Amino acid sequence: MKKLIIGGCLIGASFFVACQQQTTTSEAPATSEEKSAVKEYDLKQESELSMLMQKMYEDNLELKAQIEEGIIPESFPEDFYHIHDAVATKGMLKDRTIFDGMAKSYMQSMENITKASDTRQAKLAYNQMVQSCASCHSVYCQGPLPKIHKMRIKLDE
Repeated sequence: MKKLIIGGCLIGASFFVACQQQTTTSEAPATSEEKSAVKEYDLKQESELSMLMQKMYEDNLELKAQIEEGIIPESFPEDFYHIHDAVATKGMLKDRTIFDGMAKSYMQSMENITKASDTRQAKLAYNQMVQSCASCHSVYCQGPLPKIHKMRIKLDE
């Protein structure tokens, strides 16, 4: 039994030593230029459109809280209008015509919130705005969909 345990340890140690030798001999040390190139590649820069949409998300959560408190906003941030001209992440907007139509629908939903005559209409318009976000993101960028769906206001029936 001792021979079996010792043999197993030796085999395990030989694999460990072999792996260590292989990585040290096959991989040359990276130069500082190579290291910085890798770091630059790993960093993602957000596009104008992505940053705008994150701000819109945060602002719309505040808008949701106002509507739930019974406050109907008279306006929304002017920078929302930049949805049409903000630069998108490379390769995300293959068909700008479809995106522009969906952005127009979003802006109309935002205007409908401000035109609501009572809190119920504001809640319905807000949920329509959330649906316009979800519709667009189901076509272009599905990642934020779970967050978008959580933005909805529950209606009192």
